[in-house]
Amino acid sequence: MKKILTLLVCTIMTTAAIYAQGKLSIDNVRSIYIRNNGEIMDGDELKGYFTFYVSDKVDSKTYEYTVQIMDMNLNKIKDIKFEDDKAVQILESSYNGQSIMFLFYNKREKTLEYRAYSFEGKILSTYTKELTNRSKMLLEQSYGSKGDEGQNEALFSVGNTGYVTVYPVKEGKYYTYEVNMFFTDRRKQWSYEAAEEQEDKWATAMYLGSTDSLVIFEVIKQKRLMGGSPHSWLLGINILTGKKAFEVSTEAEDYKFYPMNISPIRGSSNFLLMGTYYEPDGRVMKDASLGLAAWVFDPQGKVVTKKYNSWEGDISKYIGVDKKGRVSDLGYVYFHKILQTADGNFFAIGEGYKKIASGLGIATAILNQGSGSVATAKLRITDLVTFKFNDKFEIKDAKIYDKNSNSQEMQSGAEFSSPHTMAVMARAWGFFDYDFTQTNKEHTRFSICYSDYVKTSDFKGKTFNSITYDDGKMSQDKIELTSKAKWMRVMQAKTGSVMIMEYFKKEKRLEMRLEKLN
Repeated sequence: MKKILTLLVCTIMTTAAIYAQGKLSIDNVRSIYIRNNGEIMDGDELKGYFTFYVSDKVDSKTYEYTVQIMDMNLNKIKDIKFEDDKAVQILESSYNGQSIMFLFYNKREKTLEYRAYSFEGKILSTYTKELTNRSKMLLEQSYGSKGDEGQNEALFSVGNTGYVTVYPVKEGKYYTYEVNMFFTDRRKQWSYEAAEEQEDKWATAMYLGSTDSLVIFEVIKQKRLMGGSPHSWLLGINILTGKKAFEVSTEAEDYKFYPMNISPIRGSSNFLLMGTYYEPDGRVMKDASLGLAAWVFDPQGKVVTKKYNSWEGDISKYIGVDKKGRVSDLGYVYFHKILQTADGNFFAIGEGYKKIASGLGIATAILNQGSGSVATAKLRITDLVTFKFNDKFEIKDAKIYDKNSNSQEMQSGAEFSSPHTMAVMARAWGFFDYDFTQTNKEHTRFSICYSDYVKTSDFKGKTFNSITYDDGKMSQDKIELTSKAKWMRVMQAKTGSVMIMEYFKKEKRLEMRLEKLN
């Protein structure tokens, strides 16, 4: 990627913008994607917002880009402007309490560039990574299938220390992954290359979270690229050194455990992993899970405690379970968030999904003599579900929240993945309806927010929904969304509110406003 030609930190907006507390309008937004906007969070506290867009065309090869930074009331703080190659794409962005990092990709020069800015708009550091032809292809396959509303799958903040990134690579005969850590509190960077110690033909890493000393991934390995039995591993990498702290199988114990989410445990250096579990000889590609597992690990990767809540046993006391031990009508469950409240209880927020046949994928495969761009299996996204656990991870409550089911086609090859891996892909590509969870500083109140589509005699269209836990009780709220914009996104805001962003492509205008929840 060529050097940035100019970088201006403006005190006065050069694009026409009208703003007041709780409302902002920006003109001359020539091109913008939903995923190029986000909240600026400091832990659980909202600090503001950012948006990245093409603001001008300099010449046939160069664009002007703008990064707009706003406070929590939508008042403009800074404009960061720079000129660069028009082949530049912003893939992802993340904030870690001290800085904002953007992941840029230059298709022509086959480079990834990471740029970190302070909240005031000062550039802190840049890192450039060159890609091989095979890694470039794998990267484009990943992001080419990703919708505008996709979530981060490659760039994640690690406290106030910096950012970690993971992306697919091809090294010799191995399809594998690479992890990089970029520090913003010092001039340092490290890389962890899995191919150097990999024995299986295919491996992929999915970021779960971090502790004070570790970045943690679930690694799925298979002997063959297409098919074979996937095996789940938990990988911990030391934040400071980039050395592997541990890599332990989650299938070597009494059950096969497939973790989905991580949560720190307040007052402890241990961390909680939650996911689904299977019989020791279970076929993860086909069999239904037995229930929900909660494993607590210490920083050395050793299991401290394990707790299993089965669908047929403990969980069936609160929600319906069919004869095969699956949650009725819900299908499999993917966890989006695990949080601990001030009273010591844990809440897990999940969403149901089913792996079903794709008529489009099957027809495409037949027409193309066995090959096609669409998988022969797709996902049906079902209802939202919440689970409440005590401090011993014993289930105390569960509830399903009905919403409209929607089907999502998958990229060719996804049909050879386990339902668990397909769900991870679906989250990265923005296929689930879950949006985010807001929590207050005291951890006594939280709101689960998700999108839905309704069709009634009074209203037909998209809705934004919230489930709020306060004083031990759950309540629900809904906002009907109507807009002539090309796209609309609802984001976190101050407690009791949401921020609604709309992009009007024809007018080249971006509008944002705060709206209260009931």
